Amino acid sequence: MSKLARLFHNADDVVDAWREALRNRDVQTALDIWLDDDSITCVLPEGQRLTGHAEIRNGLERLLSKQPLFLEPIACISHTILGAAIYDTTEAVHLKADQIEAAFFLNITLVLLQDSQGWRIAHLHASHSTEDTFEAPSTLHGLH
Repeated sequence: MSKLARLFHNADDVVDAWREALRNRDVQTALDIWLDDDSITCVLPEGQRLTGHAEIRNGLERLLSKQPLFLEPIACISHTILGAAIYDTTEAVHLKADQIEAAFFLNITLVLLQDSQGWRIAHLHASHSTEDTFEAPSTLHGLH
């Protein structure tokens, strides 16, 4: 982890920084928001389980090598207690900044822990979703 990693005082900021790093294809920034621990884990939508910074770095490099990912939260439930936060989100994934319709949808579970470095990701699990598993917005939200 970079010694100059940003200190996050709010778990929501980490989730926003994760989306921004994917949008910018910034592997180092994406990795910097993970807990500085060898037991961190990430399960990719295809089912591959990554453990530790080296495997997660390699997975992020493969994931972002061809294009950025623009994640748009469709639904989010979060629970925060002292030192831990869990996010359960459904995200519309766009492959281009100006893309209106989602290329696909992901269900993402994030587990964040708070330590001396602030809030950090300890675990991320992503799986493909379909419109059958959630209610897509029926009205335009006016952001595009």
